Amino acid sequence: MRLNPILAGCLLMAVAAVVGVMDVIAVRLIDDRVHPFEIVFFRNLFSMAALMLLMPRPQWHLRGGGLWPLHIARAVLKLFALGASFIAIGQLPLATVTSIGFTTPVFAVIGAVLILGERVRWPQMVALLIGFGGVLVVVRPDVAAPDWNLLYAFASALALAAVMLLLKASADREDGRRVTWLNLVLSVPLAGLMCAPFWSNPAPLDLAIMAIQGVGGLLAQLSVSAAMRMGRASALIIVDFIRLPLAIGAGVLLFGETLDGPIIAGAALILVSLLLNGFVASRHRDVVTPPG
Repeated sequence: MRLNPILAGCLLMAVAAVVGVMDVIAVRLIDDRVHPFEIVFFRNLFSMAALMLLMPRPQWHLRGGGLWPLHIARAVLKLFALGASFIAIGQLPLATVTSIGFTTPVFAVIGAVLILGERVRWPQMVALLIGFGGVLVVVRPDVAAPDWNLLYAFASALALAAVMLLLKASADREDGRRVTWLNLVLSVPLAGLMCAPFWSNPAPLDLAIMAIQGVGGLLAQLSVSAAMRMGRASALIIVDFIRLPLAIGAGVLLFGETLDGPIIAGAALILVSLLLNGFVASRHRDVVTPPG
Protein backbone atom coordinates (compact mmCIF):
# COMPACT_ATOMS: atom_id res chain seq x y z
CA MET A 1 0.00 0.00 0.00
CA ARG A 2 1.41 3.39 -1.05
CA LEU A 3 1.31 6.27 1.37
CA ASN A 4 -0.22 9.60 0.47
CA PRO A 5 2.67 11.82 -0.73
CA ILE A 6 1.98 14.49 1.89
CA LEU A 7 1.85 11.89 4.67
CA ALA A 8 5.03 10.27 3.36
CA GLY A 9 6.72 13.69 3.29
CA CYS A 10 5.65 14.39 6.86
CA LEU A 11 7.01 11.03 8.00
CA LEU A 12 10.34 11.76 6.30
CA MET A 13 10.50 15.18 7.97
CA ALA A 14 9.73 13.52 11.30
CA VAL A 15 12.59 11.08 10.71
CA ALA A 16 14.90 14.02 9.95
CA ALA A 17 13.77 15.80 13.13
CA VAL A 18 14.34 12.74 15.32
CA VAL A 19 17.78 12.17 13.77
CA GLY A 20 18.59 15.84 14.33
CA VAL A 21 17.91 15.48 18.05
CA MET A 22 19.98 12.28 18.15
CA ASP A 23 22.81 14.28 16.58
CA VAL A 24 22.67 16.78 19.43
CA ILE A 25 22.53 14.01 22.03
CA ALA A 26 25.56 12.30 20.46
CA VAL A 27 27.63 15.47 20.73
CA ARG A 28 26.63 15.97 24.36
CA LEU A 29 27.53 12.36 25.22
CA ILE A 30 31.12 12.59 23.95
CA ASP A 31 32.05 16.29 24.05
CA ASP A 32 34.02 15.87 27.28
CA ARG A 33 36.26 13.26 25.60
CA VAL A 34 36.37 14.28 21.93
CA HIS A 35 37.02 17.84 20.75
CA PRO A 36 34.10 19.42 18.82
CA PHE A 37 36.29 19.85 15.71
CA GLU A 38 37.17 16.16 15.80
CA ILE A 39 33.46 15.31 16.05
CA VAL A 40 32.91 17.44 12.93
CA PHE A 41 35.60 15.45 11.10
CA PHE A 42 34.26 12.02 11.96
CA ARG A 43 30.66 13.06 11.33
CA ASN A 44 31.57 14.09 7.78
CA LEU A 45 33.82 11.07 7.26
CA PHE A 46 31.13 8.57 8.19
CA SER A 47 28.52 10.49 6.18
CA MET A 48 30.78 10.27 3.15
CA ALA A 49 31.36 6.54 3.66
CA ALA A 50 27.60 5.95 3.88
CA LEU A 51 26.95 7.99 0.75
CA MET A 52 29.62 6.03 -1.15
CA LEU A 53 27.66 2.87 -0.39
CA LEU A 54 24.48 4.45 -1.80
CA MET A 55 25.96 6.06 -4.92
CA PRO A 56 27.07 4.04 -7.98
CA ARG A 57 30.86 4.15 -8.39
CA PRO A 58 30.70 6.10 -11.71
CA GLN A 59 29.13 8.99 -9.79
CA TRP A 60 32.12 9.35 -7.47
CA HIS A 61 33.75 11.78 -9.89
CA LEU A 62 34.81 15.31 -8.94
CA ARG A 63 33.32 17.30 -11.81
CA GLY A 64 31.84 20.43 -10.25
CA GLY A 65 30.08 21.78 -13.32
CA GLY A 66 31.97 25.07 -13.16
CA LEU A 67 30.52 25.80 -9.71
CA TRP A 68 33.54 24.99 -7.55
CA PRO A 69 33.56 28.43 -5.86
CA LEU A 70 30.01 27.76 -4.61
CA HIS A 71 30.91 24.24 -3.49
CA ILE A 72 33.95 25.49 -1.59
CA ALA A 73 32.03 28.34 0.05
CA ARG A 74 29.25 25.97 1.14
CA ALA A 75 31.74 23.44 2.53
CA VAL A 76 33.58 26.09 4.57
CA LEU A 77 30.35 27.61 5.88
CA LYS A 78 28.91 24.21 6.76
CA LEU A 79 32.07 23.25 8.65
CA PHE A 80 32.00 26.55 10.54
CA ALA A 81 28.31 26.01 11.38
CA LEU A 82 28.90 22.48 12.66
CA GLY A 83 31.97 23.46 14.69
CA ALA A 84 30.25 26.44 16.31
CA SER A 85 27.10 24.40 16.98
CA PHE A 86 29.00 21.51 18.58
CA ILE A 87 30.89 23.90 20.86
CA ALA A 88 27.57 25.39 21.98
CA ILE A 89 25.92 21.99 22.46
CA GLY A 90 28.60 21.00 24.95
CA GLN A 91 27.90 24.04 27.14
CA LEU A 92 24.22 25.02 26.71
CA PRO A 93 20.90 23.31 27.49
CA LEU A 94 19.58 21.30 24.55
CA ALA A 95 16.40 23.40 24.46
CA THR A 96 18.47 26.56 24.07
CA VAL A 97 20.64 25.23 21.23
CA THR A 98 17.66 23.74 19.38
CA SER A 99 15.62 26.93 19.74
CA ILE A 100 18.42 29.06 18.33
CA GLY A 101 18.46 26.74 15.32
CA PHE A 102 15.01 28.07 14.41
CA THR A 103 16.52 31.51 13.74
CA THR A 104 18.14 30.19 10.55
CA PRO A 105 15.03 30.93 8.42
CA VAL A 106 14.93 34.48 9.82
CA PHE A 107 18.53 35.12 8.77
CA ALA A 108 17.86 33.45 5.42
CA VAL A 109 14.91 35.74 4.67
CA ILE A 110 16.92 38.83 5.60
CA GLY A 111 19.72 37.65 3.33
CA ALA A 112 17.30 36.88 0.49
CA VAL A 113 15.94 40.41 0.69
CA LEU A 114 19.28 42.19 1.00
CA ILE A 115 21.41 39.99 -1.28
CA LEU A 116 19.08 38.27 -3.74
CA GLY A 117 16.63 41.16 -3.98
CA GLU A 118 13.62 39.00 -3.11
CA ARG A 119 10.37 40.42 -1.79
CA VAL A 120 8.81 39.00 1.38
CA ARG A 121 5.15 39.37 2.29
CA TRP A 122 4.59 41.17 5.56
CA PRO A 123 2.60 38.31 7.20
CA GLN A 124 5.54 36.00 6.59
CA MET A 125 7.95 38.51 8.10
CA VAL A 126 5.64 38.87 11.13
CA ALA A 127 5.64 35.08 11.51
CA LEU A 128 9.43 34.95 11.43
CA LEU A 129 9.72 37.77 13.96
CA ILE A 130 7.33 35.95 16.29
CA GLY A 131 9.57 32.90 16.01
CA PHE A 132 12.66 34.97 16.72
CA GLY A 133 10.90 36.41 19.76
CA GLY A 134 10.13 32.88 20.93
CA VAL A 135 13.80 32.00 20.65
CA LEU A 136 14.74 35.00 22.79
CA VAL A 137 12.17 33.95 25.40
CA VAL A 138 13.77 30.50 25.63
CA VAL A 139 17.34 31.78 25.56
CA ARG A 140 16.91 34.83 27.84
CA PRO A 141 20.25 36.35 26.82
CA ASP A 142 22.10 38.62 29.24
CA VAL A 143 22.95 41.70 27.19
CA ALA A 144 25.23 43.06 29.90
CA ALA A 145 27.33 39.88 30.04
CA PRO A 146 26.90 37.95 26.78
CA ASP A 147 27.55 34.23 26.83
CA TRP A 148 30.05 33.24 24.14
CA ASN A 149 28.33 29.89 23.78
CA LEU A 150 25.12 31.66 22.78
CA LEU A 151 27.09 33.62 20.22
CA TYR A 152 28.49 30.35 18.84
CA ALA A 153 24.96 28.98 18.47
CA PHE A 154 23.69 32.10 16.71
CA ALA A 155 26.79 32.17 14.49
CA SER A 156 26.02 28.58 13.48
CA ALA A 157 22.44 29.55 12.57
CA LEU A 158 23.73 32.51 10.55
CA ALA A 159 26.22 30.31 8.66
CA LEU A 160 23.49 27.79 7.85
CA ALA A 161 21.35 30.63 6.51
CA ALA A 162 24.22 31.56 4.19
CA VAL A 163 24.37 27.93 3.03
CA MET A 164 20.65 28.10 2.27
CA LEU A 165 21.13 31.24 0.20
CA LEU A 166 23.97 29.66 -1.79
CA LEU A 167 21.84 26.58 -2.43
CA LYS A 168 18.94 28.72 -3.55
CA ALA A 169 21.14 30.76 -5.86
CA SER A 170 22.28 27.62 -7.71
CA ALA A 171 19.26 25.33 -7.24
CA ASP A 172 18.40 25.24 -10.95
CA ARG A 173 21.98 24.30 -11.94
CA GLU A 174 22.84 21.52 -9.48
CA ASP A 175 21.61 18.04 -8.58
CA GLY A 176 20.93 17.55 -4.87
CA ARG A 177 22.89 14.32 -4.45
CA ARG A 178 25.87 15.74 -6.34
CA VAL A 179 25.83 18.78 -4.06
CA THR A 180 25.93 16.49 -1.01
CA TRP A 181 28.74 14.38 -2.50
CA LEU A 182 30.97 17.29 -3.45
CA ASN A 183 30.29 18.97 -0.12
CA LEU A 184 31.53 15.89 1.73
CA VAL A 185 34.53 15.43 -0.59
CA LEU A 186 35.63 18.94 0.36
CA SER A 187 34.54 18.82 4.00
CA VAL A 188 36.40 15.68 5.07
CA PRO A 189 39.97 16.90 4.32
CA LEU A 190 39.17 20.44 5.50
CA ALA A 191 37.73 19.11 8.74
CA GLY A 192 40.81 16.90 9.14
CA LEU A 193 43.04 19.98 8.97
CA MET A 194 40.74 21.83 11.35
CA CYS A 195 40.85 19.15 14.04
CA ALA A 196 44.54 18.16 13.69
CA PRO A 197 45.78 20.42 16.54
CA PHE A 198 43.14 18.96 18.87
CA TRP A 199 43.45 15.31 17.80
CA SER A 200 42.92 12.52 20.31
CA ASN A 201 42.44 8.85 19.55
CA PRO A 202 38.72 8.26 20.21
CA ALA A 203 37.68 5.19 22.16
CA PRO A 204 35.80 2.49 20.19
CA LEU A 205 32.49 3.48 21.83
CA ASP A 206 32.99 7.12 20.88
CA LEU A 207 33.81 6.09 17.31
CA ALA A 208 30.63 4.02 17.21
CA ILE A 209 28.58 6.99 18.42
CA MET A 210 30.13 9.24 15.76
CA ALA A 211 29.53 6.59 13.09
CA ILE A 212 25.84 6.51 13.99
CA GLN A 213 25.86 10.30 14.02
CA GLY A 214 27.43 10.51 10.56
CA VAL A 215 25.06 8.01 8.99
CA GLY A 216 22.15 9.74 10.71
CA GLY A 217 23.24 13.14 9.42
CA LEU A 218 23.23 11.82 5.86
CA LEU A 219 19.85 10.16 6.43
CA ALA A 220 18.39 13.43 7.71
CA GLN A 221 19.67 15.40 4.71
CA LEU A 222 18.34 12.84 2.21
CA SER A 223 15.03 12.65 4.08
CA VAL A 224 14.49 16.41 3.92
CA SER A 225 15.35 16.47 0.22
CA ALA A 226 12.94 13.62 -0.52
CA ALA A 227 10.21 15.13 1.67
CA MET A 228 10.36 18.44 -0.17
CA ARG A 229 9.66 16.60 -3.41
CA MET A 230 6.66 14.75 -1.99
CA GLY A 231 4.54 17.38 -0.30
CA ARG A 232 4.01 21.05 0.30
CA ALA A 233 6.89 22.64 2.08
CA SER A 234 4.38 24.81 3.97
CA ALA A 235 3.06 21.69 5.70
CA LEU A 236 6.35 19.86 6.01
CA ILE A 237 8.24 22.66 7.72
CA ILE A 238 5.75 22.58 10.61
CA VAL A 239 6.72 18.95 11.29
CA ASP A 240 10.28 20.16 11.90
CA PHE A 241 9.01 21.74 15.14
CA ILE A 242 9.02 18.35 16.86
CA ARG A 243 12.79 18.76 17.20
CA LEU A 244 12.19 21.24 20.02
CA PRO A 245 9.98 19.17 22.37
CA LEU A 246 12.17 16.13 21.67
CA ALA A 247 15.29 18.12 22.57
CA ILE A 248 13.61 19.48 25.71
CA GLY A 249 12.61 15.95 26.74
CA ALA A 250 16.09 14.59 26.07
CA GLY A 251 17.65 17.38 28.10
CA VAL A 252 15.35 16.72 31.05
CA LEU A 253 15.51 12.92 31.00
CA LEU A 254 19.14 12.31 29.99
CA PHE A 255 21.04 15.33 31.27
CA GLY A 256 19.01 16.64 34.22
CA GLU A 257 18.09 19.94 32.58
CA THR A 258 15.09 21.90 33.84
CA LEU A 259 11.79 22.67 32.15
CA ASP A 260 10.34 26.04 33.13
CA GLY A 261 7.71 28.56 32.04
CA PRO A 262 9.87 30.61 29.63
CA ILE A 263 10.88 27.46 27.75
CA ILE A 264 7.25 26.44 27.32
CA ALA A 265 6.20 29.99 26.34
CA GLY A 266 9.06 30.36 23.87
CA ALA A 267 8.32 26.98 22.31
CA ALA A 268 4.68 28.01 21.92
CA LEU A 269 5.71 31.20 20.11
CA ILE A 270 7.98 29.24 17.78
CA LEU A 271 5.11 26.87 16.98
CA VAL A 272 2.77 29.82 16.30
CA SER A 273 5.43 31.25 14.00
CA LEU A 274 5.70 28.01 12.02
CA LEU A 275 1.92 27.63 11.78
CA LEU A 276 1.48 31.22 10.58
CA ASN A 277 4.34 30.88 8.13
CA GLY A 278 2.83 27.65 6.84
CA PHE A 279 -0.60 29.24 6.45
CA VAL A 280 0.78 32.19 4.49
CA ALA A 281 2.93 29.92 2.34
CA SER A 282 0.05 27.54 1.58
CA ARG A 283 -1.94 30.44 0.17
CA HIS A 284 0.93 31.84 -1.88
CA ARG A 285 2.82 28.57 -2.62
CA ASP A 286 6.10 29.61 -1.11
CA VAL A 287 7.85 29.09 2.20
CA VAL A 288 11.22 29.37 3.84
CA THR A 289 12.51 25.82 4.07
CA PRO A 290 15.00 24.48 6.57
CA PRO A 291 18.52 23.68 5.43
CA GLY A 292 19.20 20.16 4.37
